[in-house]
Amino acid sequence: MSVVTQFPAARESELRFQAMFEGAAIGIGICQLDGLMLEANAALGRMLGYSPQELTGTHAGDFFSGVRPDIYAEVHREIGREIPPDNFSQEERLLGELLGGARGSFEIEKRYLRKDGSELWGHLTVSLAVSPGRDGRREPAFLVAMLVDATERKRVEEHLREAEKMEVIGRLAGGIAHDFNNLLTGILLYCDLLSVGLERGGWERIELCQQVEEVRMAGEQGAALTQQLLAIARKQAAEPRPIPINEIVTSTKNLLQRLVGEQIELVTELDSGAGQVFADPAQLRQILMNLVLNARDAMAQSGKIRLSTRAAELSREFSGEAEAGSARRAVSLVVKDNGCGMNAETRARLFEPFFTTKKPGEGTGLGLATVQRIVREAGGMIEVESEPGGGTCIRVLLPAIERPSARELSLEPSSIMPALPEVFTKQASPLGSIRCAGKATGESGGKTILLVDDHAPARKSMQRVLLNAGYRILAASSGKQALKVFAEHAGAVDLLIADFTMPGMNGQEVAETLLGQKPDLKVLMISGYPHTRDGRGAVALIRKPFSGRALIKRVVEVIRSP
Repeated sequence: MSVVTQFPAARESELRFQAMFEGAAIGIGICQLDGLMLEANAALGRMLGYSPQELTGTHAGDFFSGVRPDIYAEVHREIGREIPPDNFSQEERLLGELLGGARGSFEIEKRYLRKDGSELWGHLTVSLAVSPGRDGRREPAFLVAMLVDATERKRVEEHLREAEKMEVIGRLAGGIAHDFNNLLTGILLYCDLLSVGLERGGWERIELCQQVEEVRMAGEQGAALTQQLLAIARKQAAEPRPIPINEIVTSTKNLLQRLVGEQIELVTELDSGAGQVFADPAQLRQILMNLVLNARDAMAQSGKIRLSTRAAELSREFSGEAEAGSARRAVSLVVKDNGCGMNAETRARLFEPFFTTKKPGEGTGLGLATVQRIVREAGGMIEVESEPGGGTCIRVLLPAIERPSARELSLEPSSIMPALPEVFTKQASPLGSIRCAGKATGESGGKTILLVDDHAPARKSMQRVLLNAGYRILAASSGKQALKVFAEHAGAVDLLIADFTMPGMNGQEVAETLLGQKPDLKVLMISGYPHTRDGRGAVALIRKPFSGRALIKRVVEVIRSP
């Protein structure tokens, strides 16, 4: 081909490129490696409120809310070394990896400042253009930034997130009411006991201090529960920070148990070496709750959900980095259930917004779509394994911070006060009948009560009240333990007091089993749920929270009943 024919072809190609650049619907900007804008198209100008000529010569950092204008030079100095996570934001680290050749491009969503002072949400894709150097090696030439206006989509997503929060909070309401009723029951009963001790002056000072400590512990648990609810419901921008993944699982476990109900066993297996991620704690909790909710919905009435964490690897090819086939450190969060499982068609549509297999009115279909969005924004990925009848395993992989903190907080619950013996064989407490129940009723008559409640503060406080009223107490913290205690003292048990809702075997199942062995057994069910109906026949009901006076009064009524 002659030189004469080459020039018109090159000119025609240049004109086509210029027409494409000017007519593109998305904003395009070409920047020097130091961030100086060389050229901008009309779409970028419209988005930011400037003309293309006004944008030329400006610095990219002038429009980025939160990025330091000198960051380009600072990142250049860090090329070839590990970028300290505490010194740079996520976007700044991505820029450093791009300029250093660790990745070919990156995407991020962020706010931009328009000329009139308003803000625009944009989806930014930045790539690095290279050109042959003098020695034949390819060298970085300039940055290509493509911007899509995501303001309306972000507004819709915000509405969807709020709808998802409302769904989660609504499903939590019953469990939260149960938790608070348990806490309030312990507080009320211990206050009754304190009043009696202070009035009579017959208790040792250390025993009074024990009761005060129990009240304080119950109050702190209630406050912690409130804070977790507020963390879920609050409406604010994401605030990512380095955080150990185990801390999120441990601090959310009690709330998750209330979410799934006590008929479903929630097991955690946390790897102490799992490390930490750079993410927003509230969003991580939302991932956990949405995955656990879906696992719970896959089970009919009972089952097991297993939460586990461990160190893993994340494909660099998946995360858009240049070193295809290699991997980077990651943190794995796995939610596994033994529910009904999914077929291939359902798995293929699992993360589609508004897709749901639930009945109309029982779900928005936004839970897993929200999970996928949060994970992708954090640079992670999701793996799903499921077969019909074989349960489901969802594995979330998030990039690990390369320098994990030397110390991870341990949030395992600890007991401040020594545990009380579960079985009391003495007939009455030296304190005599509890004064909050009025004058001594004389109704205890050496009656033996089997008390079953999985919530320790409520169970311990009821033990003390009933002991002080002259009853013999056999205590159990679960349905299975109650059956064992009953077998050892079958002939002696006159009354069963059992919490209606407990993990594993609930109170109703315990009552049915024991009534089959001893038909004349009296039963008093305890419930913290307002919708629980009164039992029929030999089964009576008392609702939490209640005072010591109300408990003794109800016990006397049940024992007296024919």
